Amino acid sequence: MEKSRQQRIAVVGSGYVGTVVAASLAFVGHQVVALEMDTERVADLSLGDVPFYERDLEALVRVGLEQRRLRFTSDAADAIGGSDIVFLCVGTPPAPDGHVDTSALAAAAREIAAVLDAPKVIVTKSTVPIGSGHWLRTTIEDAMGAGARIAFSVVSNPEFLRQGSAVDDYLHPDRVVIGSDEPEALEQLVDLYQPILDQSFVGGRPSNRPALVRTNLSAAETVKYASNAFLALKISFVNELANICELVGADILDVTRAMGLDPRIGPRFLDAGIGWGGSCFGKDLGELIATAAEHDYDAQLLRATREVNCRQRAVVVRKLRSRLHGLRGQRIGLLGLAFKPGTDDLRDAPAVDIARALVDGGAVVVAHDPLVREVRGLDVRVVDDPYAVGERADAVVLVTEWPEYRSLELNALRERMRGRLFVDGRNLFDPDKVAACGLVYEGVGGRSLTADSRVAL
Repeated sequence: MEKSRQQRIAVVGSGYVGTVVAASLAFVGHQVVALEMDTERVADLSLGDVPFYERDLEALVRVGLEQRRLRFTSDAADAIGGSDIVFLCVGTPPAPDGHVDTSALAAAAREIAAVLDAPKVIVTKSTVPIGSGHWLRTTIEDAMGAGARIAFSVVSNPEFLRQGSAVDDYLHPDRVVIGSDEPEALEQLVDLYQPILDQSFVGGRPSNRPALVRTNLSAAETVKYASNAFLALKISFVNELANICELVGADILDVTRAMGLDPRIGPRFLDAGIGWGGSCFGKDLGELIATAAEHDYDAQLLRATREVNCRQRAVVVRKLRSRLHGLRGQRIGLLGLAFKPGTDDLRDAPAVDIARALVDGGAVVVAHDPLVREVRGLDVRVVDDPYAVGERADAVVLVTEWPEYRSLELNALRERMRGRLFVDGRNLFDPDKVAACGLVYEGVGGRSLTADSRVAL
């Protein structure tokens, strides 16, 4: 087991990715300074208060602060000037043309150029367009001016962080991908990641070491897009299949259970429901489609993946409209608002689109989520008690598969309801158990069951 030397790290950007990267690298033994221009956020983070929810992250930040391996600043010269490696973790939101917006990345590049005083390795951790490594080098060189002679290297190190488990994903990854056209820079990143590669830090798992992938800049930048596009494709495929199952009278769970036994396919990401959401899949698909179009290639499969997912959100609304004979005046309860369990993120959350369609159709919508407390810009009442969504409800819909909902007392929920329709948008519940509580169960992909077919909704 090799021993990694302690390195001095600057992390530019203290948002979701940047804070996870900074706290994790400090935890495994490096000296980390996180650069953030929002002085209020710097003040909060310096006290150990993370301004967004991510499991275990606040505790990790506080450990780094207590051990004096982690600090936050708004001074670029302070953060970058004393570093060996600079991680770029700024936001790259989607732009109207399908590409991601790199304006924050360009600003960070100019900031680095202004204070660059010694050779450094500059690492893109943000999800950036393919080819950004070369663009970043040119941007920094141009900002430094013609007479500048300070050498620097550029490395791509894509992140594979899942919201709700990002700390675990960073410290215990299945693979670490680093790409550069400069071998020495690659070796410096390998040294940086040695504690994680060896799982030699406190709490490491030596029996489950991650794979190391060394490649060039373009391949490393493509890996993130390829991974997310494939996962999105797999989910859209099973949802398309679920819709066909409903038409032919098959149960999607029986179909996917048998499919998943084929080792070429596997059981993961074969869960039918109302589709994926969040900030990554849609953005990465859009960027990959736009990149292909720049090279006169029509990425039809990727476009279809996105279209199927958008259409899937309407499945729940269609079921409600059909079963309730219209939406106007109906009271609908939603269980779950965040795009996935373990986060309070509403970006591209299926629940928001479903709630908007219901409100536009004239329904009254009441929702519960373990973390989300409001839905801005939408007439949805958010309650603290999951059973309160059933109060005088004509139907209740399970939208986000929070584990807390598995233990709901469905009899208690049913007693509060005016109607009897329970739409399971994630196929989380056993239809027989739901029906035994006097509810009409409607799942996704041919999973429907009524306790008594003569009972009206």
